[in-house]
Parts: sequence; structure tokens; C-alpha cells
Amino acid sequence: MKKIASIIIGIIAALGIIAIAKNNYVFSFGDSERLDKGWKAYEHKEYNFAITQFVTVDLKEHPEIVLPLADSYLEVGEPYNAIRYLEPAYKNKSYSTDDHTKIINLLGIAYIEDKDYKRGRFFMEESRNNPYSERNLKILDSLERNQNK
Repeated sequence: MKKIASIIIGIIAALGIIAIAKNNYVFSFGDSERLDKGWKAYEHKEYNFAITQFVTVDLKEHPEIVLPLADSYLEVGEPYNAIRYLEPAYKNKSYSTDDHTKIINLLGIAYIEDKDYKRGRFFMEESRNNPYSERNLKILDSLERNQNK
């Protein structure tokens, strides 16, 4: 009886060790798998799936996903969620000048889509280095004119 109990305890311990090892493997490599899946989904315009992959990734370790994540939220009609990720990225000065300009422009677009034209204009004017900001400002002018009619 002691022998059977020892074998059962040994099996349970072995399964526990396997489970711990598997979890550690998933946690250490999970971000890269989710990043790959997220990027592929984003490139194929599968925005909802891209979002589900990107939101599970640690943004501090992978700040490069802020732009596709926010853009995906805009594509599915959730500008408030895009703003939630773009505002901290806007305040983070570690992005390249080019990426920071894109973040500012996308933040302006998000506020415009969220119907906060004043904040949208603020960011659009700040992102004048972006080649699209002039066009976006003209669109915003048109939206404001239509709103005031």
C-alpha cells in the first residue's frame, strides 16, 4: 500500500513539475507568439483578432504595438479605447520622433472620431510634421462647419 501511495505521489509531483515548466514556457514565449499573431491579423485587416492578441502583450516590453493596437481600435469603431493607449504613449518620450509624430496624429484622429473636436484639433496641429495632418485638419474643419449648421 505504501508503494502504491508513493507511486501516486510521484506521478502527481511529476505532473506538477510538468505543469510548472509548461506555464513558465508559455509565459516566457507567449508574448512573441501573441505578437506574431497580432501583427499577422493586423496586416490582414482582422482588427478584432489583432486587438485580442495585442492587449495581452506587455506594452512596457513591446511599446511598438501601441500604434497598430490603437489603429485597430479605431478601425472597429472604438476611439475611446485607442485614446486609452495613445495618451500614455504621447506622454512617453522614449519613442522615435517619427513614431511620436504618428502617435500624436493618431491621437488627434481618435479624439475627432470620439467627437472631441477641440482635443482633436490640438493634436492635429501638434502633428503638423505628419504628412497626413494637413488633410486631417481640413477634414476636421469640414466636420466643425457641419456641426455648427
